[in-house]
Amino acid sequence: MLSKKNFHTKQKVISVLLLFSFFAFAGIIYTFRISSIIDARHIKLVEYSENVEVEVFNGRIQMDDGLIQKDSLAYIGIKKSFDKAILYVNRLAEIANKTKRDVPDSNQIFEQKLSETKTSIEHLEQLIMSGHYHKRQSLDSTMLRAYLDFNRIFTEYEKTLQNYINESNSRLKKKIFLLLGAIFVILLVSLLLIARLMDSLMKADRQILSNTMDVEQRERRRIAMDLHDGLGAILSSVGMYSKILEKELIDNKHAGEKLKHITNLSNQALQAVGEIINNLNPSILNRYNIVESLEKLCAKMNSIGKMTVEFDSSQFSGEMTKSKEVMLYRISGELLNNSLKHANADHATIKLSRIRSHVILSYHDNGVGFEISKLAMHGNDKMGLSNIVERVESIGGHCVLESSPGNGFTIKIEFN
Repeated sequence: MLSKKNFHTKQKVISVLLLFSFFAFAGIIYTFRISSIIDARHIKLVEYSENVEVEVFNGRIQMDDGLIQKDSLAYIGIKKSFDKAILYVNRLAEIANKTKRDVPDSNQIFEQKLSETKTSIEHLEQLIMSGHYHKRQSLDSTMLRAYLDFNRIFTEYEKTLQNYINESNSRLKKKIFLLLGAIFVILLVSLLLIARLMDSLMKADRQILSNTMDVEQRERRRIAMDLHDGLGAILSSVGMYSKILEKELIDNKHAGEKLKHITNLSNQALQAVGEIINNLNPSILNRYNIVESLEKLCAKMNSIGKMTVEFDSSQFSGEMTKSKEVMLYRISGELLNNSLKHANADHATIKLSRIRSHVILSYHDNGVGFEISKLAMHGNDKMGLSNIVERVESIGGHCVLESSPGNGFTIKIEFN
């Protein structure tokens, strides 16, 4: 069930990442597309506006040439230029009509000035063509005023066009900022979801490790009971029968010596089985709490005479689960054996304390020490420290290791 949950959690993490990537990519594509459309639209507006001015200016030049040269055919070119100018104005109006929703305020003013420009061009064309039909040979003041009005209106139109483009760009920037804000919010939500999913995944992993430890503990207990009830009982029977035979064959010294040897071997085997059983399932923890068990472990090490061990539990109170007590007891035993066998230490201290809801086990010896950086190298952990770290992390705890050549070894274990 837990492996399935892990699989589904990983699927959810991937789905969240894909969903965020999709939104981010879609937002970037949308922004790029809108920006390209607006840029192309602005280029067309500027281009058509310049063409309007050029065509009106060309019409004015051709009109002057027609008047000077008294060429009536010049009016055909004049009409053509003004018709082109009006065509460009109509194209500008089409673009403005498509962008009413984008910049409604500026668009209204822009269309108004564009309409005035178109009216001015039509009026100017009408005056010129009217002068041609009536065979007027010179520009009168009415035409001059009409052309000056066109220049004034077109200048105002250009200012309006610039404002229109600026407001359009400003609105585009706002859209981009809003889009970036939305992407940022989606990113935060995605990170929050991923953090929760990862936390769920870590909890599931810890649960798997915790369940594994529980299963291991139950299996150790079962094996210990099987050894005690099975092999232990057989070895006890062998020792008992060998002693009975010793009494019956008391006159046969040769057979008696062999039976004594069998008795010694059975006792040694029974003692070895007892040690194995104790390692599999420390029976001391069934009779004593963790503090008393560690005190007896330290007393046992002191009785060996090769190393002095001090134990301090003055700052510890409360109880722990049996699995955690077993883990701490085994870790303490392994650390003491490491100090004795590998570190050549003659003094060690164990301190068990509790700070609020945290249990802390501090261990220090004055042994030869080693390079902590080399502990992570493959095949270099001869003292089983990596195994200790993994077991502590499996219950949500953490370890801090300190050591250097000649400065002993220190480890601090902390968990809830």
